Formats: sequence, structure tokens, C-alpha cells
Amino acid sequence: MNLQELQFLLKKYHLTPNKVRGQNFLISDEVLDDIITGSKIKKEELILEVGPGLGALTQRLLDDTRQVVALEVDKNLEELLNTLAKVNKNLEIVWQDILSLTDDQWQGFLDKYKTKDYKIVANIPYYLTGKFIQKFVLANKKPLSMTIMVQKEVAQRVVDNKKQSLLSLAVAFYAKSKLIRIVNKDNFYPQPKVDSAILYIYDIKAWNYNVDEKRTWQIIKRGFAFKRKKLFNNLLSDPNIDKEKLQIVFDKIGLDSNIRAEKLNTNDWLDIVKYL
Repeated sequence: MNLQELQFLLKKYHLTPNKVRGQNFLISDEVLDDIITGSKIKKEELILEVGPGLGALTQRLLDDTRQVVALEVDKNLEELLNTLAKVNKNLEIVWQDILSLTDDQWQGFLDKYKTKDYKIVANIPYYLTGKFIQKFVLANKKPLSMTIMVQKEVAQRVVDNKKQSLLSLAVAFYAKSKLIRIVNKDNFYPQPKVDSAILYIYDIKAWNYNVDEKRTWQIIKRGFAFKRKKLFNNLLSDPNIDKEKLQIVFDKIGLDSNIRAEKLNTNDWLDIVKYL
């Protein structure tokens, strides 16, 4: 879909991009090609799309796979998307916020389409990125992969692992990741303030470490609780952690007491949980 085609649809359906919802529509067929190629979808697969918008990516997915379930919250798009669904029997539009979708609800879709597996392909609003990725890598029924458009800096942080965050750790603990390409902001209408990137998250697996998953995330979240504080002090805010014992653990695994949470990798966190 190019800019002229997009503007035609906006005029036809009396639509205006919603800034509050972070609507910046992709206007590059080349980038769409790269999303489809990078997602490695197969004809027999079920695809979950989030935020179909004007349907540019949706139509490409419909051409390449057997079934697309697209979640959208903007009811202003109802006429356009329902029209698309009428002429594409392999498209189901669900009017629901993706973050409110429960495991049981999604299992219902898997049962309906008689499959155990699915992939996610989506151009999600940037303000949803962190919660969105964490939701699905932590889900009971995880996708085989996620191919998503995100802010460039977010994708780089997830892939590089040089400066960790809750998001990059969530990906690192459960999956592998790859930056497919940078997407300049002039590939969108209206043009956003930042460049984007296509992020591919794959080999998503269940927790497979010899420490308790819930306790690990409790400690990690405690470690990132206050960005300006050092890791040692953040962890001491947990009433179940003793200062003397924590210092012994830091010494044992070779961590400086002045280090900040963003400097730790997955093995460091696993060691902390193991010895505490």
C-alpha cells in the first residue's frame, strides 16, 4: 500500500489517524515484503495480527496463510475491516484489546481452527511494545514466533543485550531474537518522530532453568524498581533479603556492590536467585 492508496482509503471511510492510539500506517510495499519474508509464515499456519489498521499487512497475510485472527480496538475502522473480512473467508476480526485477551480465550481460537500452534505478525503501537512482548513470552500458550514492528532503539536493546531491561531479559530468558531491518520513519503516514525496526522473536520456549520462575521475576523486578539506585540497594528493599547474605552472594558470583541492574545478564540473575 502506497501513500496514494492509503489516502484514498482514509477519504473513502472518513478516517483520520488517531495519535492517541499511536496510528502510523505503513506505506511501503518493500517493508511489507520484508515483514512477510522475515516472519517465515507457512500456508497452513494460524496468524495472530494485532492492530490491522487499514489492512495493508492483513491482506498480505491472508494471501500467504490459511487463517488470520486480527485484534483491533478502534471501532472507527469497523466498516473497512468488516468489508475486508466479507471478501476473505480466512479473516476473523476480533474487537478487543490484546492485553485483555486471556489464555483461555486464545485457546478457544486455537481449538476453533484445530491447531496447537500460531505465529504473531503485527505492527503494534509503540506504547504497547513492552507489555505486548512480555505477555506472549510469558503466556501459557506461547507463539512459535513474533514478527513485530517496534521502535528502533527498543529492537536494538533487545538484540544487543548490552544494556538490559525487563523487556530484553524477558526475551532473553525465553527466546532468541533477530533484527530483520531498520525502517526509516518516512515509510509511515503520518510520519512518526522516531525510526522503527522489524524485530523477529523466535524459538520461544517454556521456563527451563533450575530456579523458581516466579521467584526469579520477583527478584528481577525488585532489581529494576528504582532506576537511579544500585542493584544492591534495590534488592534490599525486599524484606526477605538479608544485607549480609546478599553481600556474600555478590562476592560469590563476582558482582560489584555498585553495579546497576541493567548490567546483569540472564546467568547473573539465575546465580543471584540460586544463592539467595
